[in-house]
Amino acid sequence: MKNPKVTLSDVAARAGMSAATASRALRGLKVHRKYQGKAEAAAAELGYVLNESARSLRSVRTMTVGMVYHDLTSMLGMELLKAMASGLEEVGYSLFVSTAQGKNDLFDKLVHRFLQRRVDALVCVHGNGDGASLEGYAAAGIPVMALITKSGGYSRLPMVSPSTADASAECVTRLKALGHKLVAVVTPDRHIGPVETFAAVAKDKRLKLHRQGFKDDFDARATLKALMAMDPRPTAIVALQGEAAKLVDAAASLKIKIPADLSVIAIRDRSATSPAVSAAFSTIHIDPRPMGELAAS
Repeated sequence: MKNPKVTLSDVAARAGMSAATASRALRGLKVHRKYQGKAEAAAAELGYVLNESARSLRSVRTMTVGMVYHDLTSMLGMELLKAMASGLEEVGYSLFVSTAQGKNDLFDKLVHRFLQRRVDALVCVHGNGDGASLEGYAAAGIPVMALITKSGGYSRLPMVSPSTADASAECVTRLKALGHKLVAVVTPDRHIGPVETFAAVAKDKRLKLHRQGFKDDFDARATLKALMAMDPRPTAIVALQGEAAKLVDAAASLKIKIPADLSVIAIRDRSATSPAVSAAFSTIHIDPRPMGELAAS
């Protein structure tokens, strides 16, 4: 959080440099690399945002938009990036992209760096961290939005999120038409939006579900054995794409035929590319293009 009692002189003293050098470093102007890092660290530690930076951001347009990913490891993220870049290019903006590699503290640091670089807007994809620099954006009048999910200090941001409601309804209708009466939903023990959407649609359409949760490492063989031992047992499984791929591989090793013995439906998520599997599965697909186009507009 910004501390209004902290001055530039306090930051400079903490960083061991002059106020002029600290000011230049925090405004993204050219200084020695060692000063840049020290000034940023001192400002973050003291909760300081440079007022001069905020004033200049109000009056200067850079025609750039920053986009920070919490992690960029999937084709979904790449397609979202492509849609955003295309939409912004149409109105003359350039898109600057960075990824926090799954680290909350790095996500916060990247958000602060884009503030220093004077972007005209910021997009946070799966934003998570303390969000302290968001006050600097608000002071500068720079719009910030979230995409797909938001957590921690980024929870208050306006958000564009995907919807799998239509695809889930189509999937449930198809499952019922094929005679499936009990479907297992394999999911981590935390809230997963598309999974909850599927569950809500299934309940509305009176398709019986069995939830099979897991906490940490997913054991596909053990999960399949437990499900196949149920009486009655589920005839179809719905899982995020990473777990779905492991289930298909495990089924082959257990001599479970897919889809003759068991159907597997994947919910496409943002995980890394799934390993190659010998059998294909149907997918509830999240189309990133509408999200990217809406966020760009």
